[in-house]
Amino acid sequence: MLEASYTFLAMIKLSVAQLAFATFAGALTVSVPSPRDLFDDSCAPFRLPPQAVNGTYLDQSTVGQAWIEPPFGFGYGKWALAWTSIEEYWGWSNMQNEWYPLSSTVTGGHVSDLHAMVIADVNSFQLGDNNTIITTPGTDTPLPGQKYAWNYTIPAEIMAETDNTTWVGWGFDFYEQGAPYFVSYDASTVGMKNVSHGVSIYSARERGPSDRTVAEIADCYDKLGSVVFADLFRSMQRTPTDGRRSNELSWRGPSADVENQKKRNGAVRGVSAAVASINLEKHVQVQDGDIDNLMCYCKV
Repeated sequence: MLEASYTFLAMIKLSVAQLAFATFAGALTVSVPSPRDLFDDSCAPFRLPPQAVNGTYLDQSTVGQAWIEPPFGFGYGKWALAWTSIEEYWGWSNMQNEWYPLSSTVTGGHVSDLHAMVIADVNSFQLGDNNTIITTPGTDTPLPGQKYAWNYTIPAEIMAETDNTTWVGWGFDFYEQGAPYFVSYDASTVGMKNVSHGVSIYSARERGPSDRTVAEIADCYDKLGSVVFADLFRSMQRTPTDGRRSNELSWRGPSADVENQKKRNGAVRGVSAAVASINLEKHVQVQDGDIDNLMCYCKV
């Protein structure tokens, strides 16, 4: 597994290096690779929810296919909830998820990539313009015999919510500087009002995968043969974001830097224009009627 992960990462680095060199050298048109050009089967990183989470979609499926798992540790860190079909989340702003290992199943408890482990699953969000960040800590306990499938639980003293959750896809959005993302499916929730089953995309970049990448993923779910699941995926909407928490994410990418620089430059120009306007107003008041002085001042 580790060897496969290293090979996979080497492929990523090589692909990025080739793209960078071609751009630097001024080569002919450089095509932007799809996140799934790394595999012989472009839809290999996507699957339907496993039997233990929701077997209905598998029963509807006309295609059986092996699933390529993400590299170990791919999901650890903080992610933005970018897209979701869960309507309750459509009204929550700047929703994020932090995911990290708590303990392995080995007695004695050192974290290991060789054994399933309990994972901290901490969700946080804001409501409207309120700057208060609401946090709901939970845990993901691996479902026996399943890969990337867990029982998600929020403690009873908070809200006593539980459901089964699983990853049904993952990749890199090379239309947005290769920002990683994963697709998560939640079965029907017990204990929390108005939250039902649904599919969501979490991204290391605020606003998540581009429309083009989401459309490509939808095509993959079409090929897996469950029309109901593909329709559920297409019912997703972007979640509200306003930038108040974007700096909490580790992935910003080149375009984010450019956008921030533009904002800074715009702010400087705005301040300069305001100062010039104030100075001009003062000068006109002092030199009222003196057109020659005014023209000279404006040229400077």
